[in-house]
Formats: sequence, structure tokens, C-alpha cells
Amino acid sequence: MERVVNEVVGQFGIDEGLVSLEPFSGPAGHINASYVVTTRRGRFFLQRLNRHVFPDLGALMENVARVTRHLGGPLRLVPTRDGQAYAQDGDGEVWRLYNFLERAVPQTVPTAGAAEQAGRAFGAFQRALADLPGPRLHDTIPHFHDTPRRLEAFECAVQRDAAAHAAGAAAEIAQIRARADLATVLVQAAANGSLPERVVHNDAKLANVLFDAASGAALCVVDLDTVMPGLSLYDFGDLVRSMATRAAEDERDLSRVRLELELFEALARGYLQGTGDLLTRAERELLVPAAQVIVFEQAVRFLIDHLEGDRYYRIERPGHNLDRCRTQLALLTELCSVERALQHIVAAV
Repeated sequence: MERVVNEVVGQFGIDEGLVSLEPFSGPAGHINASYVVTTRRGRFFLQRLNRHVFPDLGALMENVARVTRHLGGPLRLVPTRDGQAYAQDGDGEVWRLYNFLERAVPQTVPTAGAAEQAGRAFGAFQRALADLPGPRLHDTIPHFHDTPRRLEAFECAVQRDAAAHAAGAAAEIAQIRARADLATVLVQAAANGSLPERVVHNDAKLANVLFDAASGAALCVVDLDTVMPGLSLYDFGDLVRSMATRAAEDERDLSRVRLELELFEALARGYLQGTGDLLTRAERELLVPAAQVIVFEQAVRFLIDHLEGDRYYRIERPGHNLDRCRTQLALLTELCSVERALQHIVAAV
């Protein structure tokens, strides 16, 4: 591996000569193989991109290069010596190099302060990209938030029952079918012109914001591989899904899966401050339903993977994806039960 990395690093516009190579095991390392590389010039963040998850890595890197250049923030791609956004090794694997943000740290525990900072960071991210010059960004994962399509895939997975798990998930299958009307809420609003297409992150969560180690302020949004055209509401829904509860995503004790109004209010306040005057009235009115849709969609995705034998999400125990599905369904129940209170919060911030 060190020989390959030396060859790859030599293609970028930095001094050659690898001093050290350390695997990076944080959130950014779950999909792509990630390393902290030290050269004579300093430290850098190197990634080998996952071509099994992303079908067109060239298009993905074109998106990332355009977005980082337009944002002009602390996160910067290091170009190759011939000015390209990525390098390829002898096996055709695609590699990219970022500057290493020395003062940046992640936050792992959702507090009200972190929630507000993260919400503001993602809101400002959307606002900053609202005037991104054309052409339209590539769809790095087509149909990523097409909830009706996910629901169709779910019904196919139930019928196939490839892993013989359907009988043990009968209650969850019934719960998803009972909430099936949520699948069309956002796509119908977009189809009738109520919701504009925007450049959005599509994986908005606390782990994808870096914070200043000294001040605690949000520095930048990271993990840009899923940045593509979509609805602003996808990001807000994901923020609520991942940060408005303190329960783990795979919590087995469902009594601990509670929607924390304090966290929701902090997220909404930060996000709406970050977006400023960007959002339309229709977008604001659908913020709470969007959270319900995205939580529902993720429950569907976890259950599909359980029914198909856990092929997509990494598991640590039998039934892990079923546990994840149950957690999402419990959170969805919470979101629906306090919907009016959440609408009041959005209207007031």
C-alpha cells in the first residue's frame, strides 16, 4: 500500500516523499478508504474513492471540484501536477487529496449548541451554492431520495424474501405500509412546481460538519460526494433524523427513542438562520413533513437491506438492520405525534 500511495501522492502538486501514512477511521472513512498522509510539505487527507457505491467517479469529482471552488472555504482539493482534481493509480483506482484541517474536530454528541451550529452550517451551505454557475451538477447516485421508488423496491424485497426474514419483520412491514402516503409528499410538491430544485448535500448530519477546536464554531461541511441537485428539504429532514434524538441509530430499547424538542428547535433556528431568505414559503411549510418523509425513507432502506440479507449497510450482529429500522419507525411515531408543536417551533424561530 505504501508504494501505491507514494506513486499517487507523487502525481499531486506537492513535494514528493512520503514521511508517514496513517489510516483514517472517522466518519469520512466509512465509504472511501481514507488516510492522513504526511510529506515534507505537511499533512494531507488522501482518499481512494469507492467505485462500487458511485458509478461515475469522474462526474463525482467534477461536482466536488466545482463546489469547493465556488464555496472558497477552508476545505480545498489539491490538484494534480497537470491540474486535474484526482489521480489514478496503475489499477485504475481514483484518488483525491485535500488539505488537512489541523484545527478541525468532529462532534459526536448532539447537544443544542452543536445542533444549532450544524443546522446553520448546512443552511449556509445551501445558500452559498444557490448561485453556482451552470451546467447542472451530475447526479452521483441517481434516484437517491426518490421515496416512491424506494417504496417500490421495498415491496419487491418483501415479495422476494431473499433472506427469509419477512416473517420476523411482519410488524415493521405493516408499519411501513401504514405510512406509505408519506412517500409522495415531497416528490409531488416538486412535480407540481411548489418546490424548486437546489444544490443540496444529501447526507446532512453532525458527523459531516467540522468544528473549530478552539472556538467550537462550525468550520465547514464535508463529505461532498453526494452533493447534487435535489430539494432543500432533504437536508433538513436528514438533520432532524440524525440529530433531533439522542438515541443511537440502532437503539434496541425503543423507549429511549424520543424526539428532543430542544434539539429540534436548535436545528430549525440554525438552519433557517443559515438559509436566510433563500427558502420559499412552500419550503418552510414542508420542513416538518420533510423530516417525517426522510425518517420514513430511511426506515424503508434499513428494512430492505434486512430482507435482502444485509448487503449494503455494514452490520455487527444478526438483525442489526431490523433494529435500525425499528429505531427509525419509533422516531417517525414521535415526529407525527408532536407535529403541531414542531410546526409552531418552525413558525416562531
